[in-house]
Amino acid sequence: MTASISDLELPANLVAALLLLARPHLRALDLATLSAATVLEATGAAKSRAYELAAALRGQLDELVAPVGRPPASVGEPCPERADALRELTRRTLEHLLAHPGAAQRTGAKTHYDDGFRDFVVAQCEAHPELEVAAIAEALMLPITTLRDWLRAARAGVEQARVLDSSERDSIRDEPSSGSVSALHIETVLAQWSSWRGTFCGFCEHIRTHHGVPFGRTAIASILEHAGKRRPSKRRGRSPDEAALRGAFESFFPGAVWVGDGCELVVELEGQRFALNLELIVDAHSGAFVGIDVRDHEDADAVIQSFEDAKQTTSTNSLALLLDNKPCNHAPAVHEATEPTLVIPATTGRPQNKAHVEGAFGLFSQHAPPLRIEGATTKQRARSLSELAARLFFGALNMRPRAGRKGLSRIELYRDAQPTTAQVEDAKAALQARLDKQLAAKRTQRARQDPVKRAYLDDALAQLELSDPTGSFQSAIARYTLDDITNGIAIFTGKRNAGTLPGGVDIRYLLGIVRNIAHQREGLAIATALWDERIEARDIVFRSLTNERDALEHVDLNARLVDFVDRALVTDRELERYFWLDSAAKVVLEHPPEQRRAAFERAARRIHTSYRVPYEQRLYAARVIARKVLPLA
Repeated sequence: MTASISDLELPANLVAALLLLARPHLRALDLATLSAATVLEATGAAKSRAYELAAALRGQLDELVAPVGRPPASVGEPCPERADALRELTRRTLEHLLAHPGAAQRTGAKTHYDDGFRDFVVAQCEAHPELEVAAIAEALMLPITTLRDWLRAARAGVEQARVLDSSERDSIRDEPSSGSVSALHIETVLAQWSSWRGTFCGFCEHIRTHHGVPFGRTAIASILEHAGKRRPSKRRGRSPDEAALRGAFESFFPGAVWVGDGCELVVELEGQRFALNLELIVDAHSGAFVGIDVRDHEDADAVIQSFEDAKQTTSTNSLALLLDNKPCNHAPAVHEATEPTLVIPATTGRPQNKAHVEGAFGLFSQHAPPLRIEGATTKQRARSLSELAARLFFGALNMRPRAGRKGLSRIELYRDAQPTTAQVEDAKAALQARLDKQLAAKRTQRARQDPVKRAYLDDALAQLELSDPTGSFQSAIARYTLDDITNGIAIFTGKRNAGTLPGGVDIRYLLGIVRNIAHQREGLAIATALWDERIEARDIVFRSLTNERDALEHVDLNARLVDFVDRALVTDRELERYFWLDSAAKVVLEHPPEQRRAAFERAARRIHTSYRVPYEQRLYAARVIARKVLPLA
């Protein structure tokens, strides 16, 4: 145990000096009021010696108080040799920027650096270990934190791309064609783009300001696209309105088909936000909102309770209940509680199949006031108040006249309906036939599937604890190849182990992963077929790519591997990306067997440090090389 000051045997003069030094602080804190004479008399110290020690202690205390953190780095005046090295480094950097316009570009407060410029700077730092990082950063006008990040990545083993010299670039570049002034402008655009490393907007400004090309962004983008040099990213088109499908839902009569679904309901209570689930059942024919339930999560109990509420509202059962394909909606408990009502799954990929309830949720979000509850309460009260607000809204909406229904409200349409016995029997038969058709299709699909894949899926779903009561999602997954299923389960398992899975995911998330992988594989197969056909036709685009690849045969294997990976990540064209990834995989296979893993890891590190490329595209690139190097079948 550490001894306290009072336990130490200190000289009387030192004790007196400590107390004299502490007197102003004790007085300021109202702890004690001691006179100097009292201190000297109690300790028996000599007055002059005690004051000398107090002055010495005051000076040493100042040295004990230091600011927290690392002292600031100062860049002193370099010696003549280092000053010459810094000037040479600045000159080489300027030459690199002149040869690669756009490699370093500042737009407002943001600065853009090309990967090649980063590799060049790192190589220069490694070539001059005698220079301080702060001095290099100041000479190159780089943020010191950015330069340290680059060097840290290089020390972690990231390969630096070898910069091709001008003669190699000239041998690969296509010969420009002659023509009119417009043709010369087009040549200028293509020639400048081949060495440009900045953004497209910056390139357009550069080509107009520094080369006098009188083209706008649209014209420049069109030139690059038609030449196969750049593929602009396009927005995903909006889905069609599908006006022809409106009114095509067969609802028969009120009470024949109910449609149920759940949506998230957010309640603010005393500064806290609670996410609850609103389960709603709508009659498909009249549009009446017949059943409501509010609870913490969407589960089988929510479906059952909303169905019971609908029965109380209408005093009858429906012939069928249409629900989406979530596993909780088709659990055995739901089928038992809703019997004899038929529980029919909604058609996958058709949101309009549940348009009645989806439209109700849209109206609720537009018209319902924000649910902000003030005052001391509990989450249970938040739930009850949410349910009350939902009942008020949908109850009022039930009574609102509808112009498209001759001024009748939803509740009037529902209560005034008098279906005949024949209509009821016809509706039952049609709904049963619909359900039988779906079940027969699932049975046929399951019988056609490979039993090996089914057995593998059964084990995998059991280990992942993914539920599929109806077996429809498992059948959908089993339609894909074993290679795609294996990759999808591996990605799902990896995300779960890393804790990056979204909350509340189920088997549908696994189906989405497998589907995306299959689509990518299918796209690659189509790309390979297109490649073979274009090679046969001696297409100029692919002949140019082949010439570029053949021109690099004399380059070192590692440098060639990094160069191919960079070309795959830079291009905007899918076929070119696949060509360069395939070429990179062949370079990995050129290594001796014991060095192939290291070569693959080198390519993977290069891929995953190209931060401007989206993460999904980086994963795709690494997966293509791995499949080429180590095929499963």
